[in-house]
Amino acid sequence: MEKISFEQLPEMVALLLEKVERLENLLLTGKEDGTVLKEMLTIEEAAEYMGISKSSLYKMNMRNELPTYRPGGKRIYLKRSEINEWMSSQRRDSKAEIEQQAVAYLAKQARKR
Repeated sequence: MEKISFEQLPEMVALLLEKVERLENLLLTGKEDGTVLKEMLTIEEAAEYMGISKSSLYKMNMRNELPTYRPGGKRIYLKRSEINEWMSSQRRDSKAEIEQQAVAYLAKQARKR
């Protein structure tokens, strides 16, 4: 790290303040420019947010796999928090976790005998 001279100090403090402000915006709103993240997403926004195609999201909607909202009966909206909750609930155990469960089950069965 290079040394900062006394003359460079005001410029460096200004730079640090700018960086702190950007970090604060990221923490509070999720975006660097300070705009607030929308809670209700259109089907297009939700598909982009989830990283899937619109058609996949429409299929999931038709199968009632995740909660949606239809104010007025036409456009489909999804809540960002419910998408996060749904995605988190879709966790699959790793191979190591399944093996641990199998060992625990077999040990429990052996004790029963």
